[in-house]
Amino acid sequence: MSELYLRSVEFSNFRVYGDSYAFELPSGPGVTLITGANGLGKTSFFDGVEWALTDQVSRFQDIAVDGRRRESDPLTRIGAPVNSHRVSLQFSDGMPIDRGAGFPTDETAIARLLKRPEWSEITNLHGYLSITHFLGQSAAQRFSLRKPEKQWEALKGPAGVDRINTLRERMSGQGVRRAFTRAIELRTKKLEDASNAMVAWSNLLAESKRAHQLSSSDEAVQPSALRSTIEGFAGQVVNLFPGVRWLPADPNVLPEALLEDFGALLRTIEQLNVKDIEAAEMLAEIASEFDNAGKETLATRKMANDIEERRLAAAALLIEAEATLLEARAKLASCQRQTAQEQNRVAMLSRVRAAARQLDELLARQMETAAQLQKSVAETARVETRIEALQGELSNSMAQRSERRAMADQVTFARRREQISLTLAATRAEIDRLMPVLAGKLAPDIREQRSRLADEATAAADEVARYSAALRQHDDRVRTIAEAVSAIAHRLVHDDVTCPVCKTEFAPGFLAEFVRTQSESDERPASELATSLATARVTGENLRREIGEIDRAILEIEQLQSTIGNLRAREQEHRQQLVEAGGSADGEYDQSATRLLENQLASMDEQLSKAQTPEQIAARIGELEALLKAESIKHLTLQRVSDATQEEIDVARITLRQHPELWDEKLGLLVDINTEQAGTEDRLRGLNEQVASASLDLDNAQHARDSLRETEARETEARDRSNARLDGLAGVRAVLARRWIEAGQTGEPDGGRVAQQRSRHVERSAQVERVRAVQQQLVIGYRKWMNDEQLRKLENQIAEMMRQAAASTEFEVGQELERRAKAARRDLELAQSARERIDIVGEQMQQRADLYADEVLVPLNATIQRFARTLMTWSDASIIYRAEHHVTRSELRPGIVRSGIDGSTTQLEMNPNLYFSEGQLSALSVAALMAASTTFGWSRWRALLLDDPLQHNDVIHASAFMDLLRQMVRELGYQVILSTHDSAEAEFLGRKCRSAGIPYHVHELAPHGDNGLISKVA
Repeated sequence: MSELYLRSVEFSNFRVYGDSYAFELPSGPGVTLITGANGLGKTSFFDGVEWALTDQVSRFQDIAVDGRRRESDPLTRIGAPVNSHRVSLQFSDGMPIDRGAGFPTDETAIARLLKRPEWSEITNLHGYLSITHFLGQSAAQRFSLRKPEKQWEALKGPAGVDRINTLRERMSGQGVRRAFTRAIELRTKKLEDASNAMVAWSNLLAESKRAHQLSSSDEAVQPSALRSTIEGFAGQVVNLFPGVRWLPADPNVLPEALLEDFGALLRTIEQLNVKDIEAAEMLAEIASEFDNAGKETLATRKMANDIEERRLAAAALLIEAEATLLEARAKLASCQRQTAQEQNRVAMLSRVRAAARQLDELLARQMETAAQLQKSVAETARVETRIEALQGELSNSMAQRSERRAMADQVTFARRREQISLTLAATRAEIDRLMPVLAGKLAPDIREQRSRLADEATAAADEVARYSAALRQHDDRVRTIAEAVSAIAHRLVHDDVTCPVCKTEFAPGFLAEFVRTQSESDERPASELATSLATARVTGENLRREIGEIDRAILEIEQLQSTIGNLRAREQEHRQQLVEAGGSADGEYDQSATRLLENQLASMDEQLSKAQTPEQIAARIGELEALLKAESIKHLTLQRVSDATQEEIDVARITLRQHPELWDEKLGLLVDINTEQAGTEDRLRGLNEQVASASLDLDNAQHARDSLRETEARETEARDRSNARLDGLAGVRAVLARRWIEAGQTGEPDGGRVAQQRSRHVERSAQVERVRAVQQQLVIGYRKWMNDEQLRKLENQIAEMMRQAAASTEFEVGQELERRAKAARRDLELAQSARERIDIVGEQMQQRADLYADEVLVPLNATIQRFARTLMTWSDASIIYRAEHHVTRSELRPGIVRSGIDGSTTQLEMNPNLYFSEGQLSALSVAALMAASTTFGWSRWRALLLDDPLQHNDVIHASAFMDLLRQMVRELGYQVILSTHDSAEAEFLGRKCRSAGIPYHVHELAPHGDNGLISKVA
């Protein structure tokens, strides 16, 4: 069956298209480019083709839709009737494919039309086309950017892996596993029931044997004897405890209940007896503690009396020590007062002597400071006069330099006016030169001529494409006929009269002569087509050369117009600069005014060079101001020193005036300070010895007093402790007496009465123990009687089971149960063995799926890398795909393979979306589509539909991309349909196709009105 090509696409109210819009496409290998601005329907074209073939639009699948609101169908053009959208496809073979607007669509017929006959049935045509035919702008449509599970779903159909997975699912899928699991569970339950029946039978026999052994005893007690015995002993124990009651048992009460009531009675009696014993023990403890507290009270009272006697003796001695301490303190205080007086006398004499010496020194310093102050005032006046003179000189110098700057500005403006005048004159001269040149090159019809030649060049290119296609078709037809004739000719002889192809009858010898003639005939029509093709190409080349010459002429005119415009703008700019420089816009300026101003400026500079500069004058003023400031600081410092000295003199005189007996302002010191101070120090040493002796006596008295106080405190504390202990013992005895009375006793606690109560409790406990022994014997005897009854019941159960098993002996019943258990175990083993065989088959199918996936993915990865090396600038990394099969799913795991400088390769476990840039991912998506399309040859329609494939790539990558498309169109016969919104990119792709000599068509989309899209075919 021949190859298939898309011939036409018609849209009706689909997205932005109007009521009827048709794309006519060449029905053969070539490139069709759809161009136009964004929003004009380029992407809608690819959406429409995809929807017509698969009833799906990939880029809409991941968009969330609010089911609670009724939204408009995104495929119907806004303003068109609801659900009126339709897409019609016409291939070079088969019936048209119509979808939408009520047209019935046969999905199976579409798949049958597209696939090759040798390919198996296709269940997911959308998955096939998405990996081998379509490349969309969105990430969801590009294979390399999809999620791993969606990549696997798209790849497994064209790769043929889904057939193995389907077989694996049928042989070892979840449904088969669950069926075997249920069967094993049922057989396991059956085996457990059979095993439990055997265990129950063995337990029944063992229980029967044990009951036989127990029933042989002669100590069994019947219910009647049990009842009378319990009534007798119950009356005895009730008499021991008056507060306990026992009612005669009802004859209808079961023996078990009677035994339980009798046991409860005994437990109550025992609990009461235990409480009485515990109460007696508590009374004995109270009596013992009461006696011990009495003995301890007597001993403590005697010790308290001894402590009180010792405390009174210590108190008397303490009073005597306090009196001695007071006397020692009075004596020490007297000595200390005398000592303080003498010490004050010594200090006063020292202050007077120091003040007199300081006063003499301060008076001498005051005279010296006054002389220095007079010198500082004279120096300050001299410096201030010099500063005023220099400031006048500085003002004159600054005025002269200001006049010099004004003159320099005038010179600068004059020079600028002169330069601008020269430039303006040159600009006007250039404009006058170019105007006649431009007038000579202008031609009113040059652009119309260029448009006419472009239309003729396009028509010539269409003729070249038509002749090329016709020549290839003619060559293919001639080659086919020649091969057929050659295959038939050697079988025909002169006598053959029937054509082996069409079965037509001919005269003898005609067929052999016709075949010979056809074999020797020339291919004249092919040479005529080649001549026409060459003529068309020469015509096209001549037209392109003429267009190039016209384009160069137009370019020269535009350059001249641009140059004149720039010169006029520059002329206006120079006129404005003249005004800014202080001149007139239309004035002319030469060198005379500039030279006059320059001479005046030079004369002024000569005068200024002979005088001191302002900086020099300012420096001298600064030096004098620094000197003035230093003198001011010195004067201020001397004044402060003089004031401080005077204050110190006043302080010294105040100190001396406080002692008139020692100092007079006129006479000075009245006594010899050294002699007076020596006598005072002798008296002070004697007083210090008396103070030391009195301090020693005071320390001894204070130590004796403190020792006696500690002794008295210890005895007082011991007395308080004894009294507290006596009070505590009295409280303990009171508490014990109260507990004794609360326990039901009278008087004080008595150990004799407690001993009598203990004796009575022992006798009563012995009686209760005897009755308890009788109760236990009754329980044992009644149980033996009950075992005899149980034996009869067990024998009846054994007989019933033998009857159900149709066995005459107990051994035969055991054999039947064992046979059933063996059968259940055999069924379980068969189910488990079948499950293991299914698991082995599943593993084998898994290995086969892995091997098959590797056989598919290894060549696919290699092809992707070859395409990626062409499309990517840095080709050291590419995408690889590995198949991962799990119990419930299979998915494609992408990775990155990197090539080293030495040729080695390494794999990087990373999501390619996180490693590559947007441009690289775009190139890898194109490489993956081309690789899958060339690797999986499932379809008769060898085509690539690429929606803006170069949106992230530069010119270099676009050139490599077109080189690949050229090879695929020329060598593999591909039909390529691609789109772009970039007019420069469209022109570039057109040049690449024309230079490669492959069929190339452009479909340009123009802005549309309210009724949908209109088009212009270039």
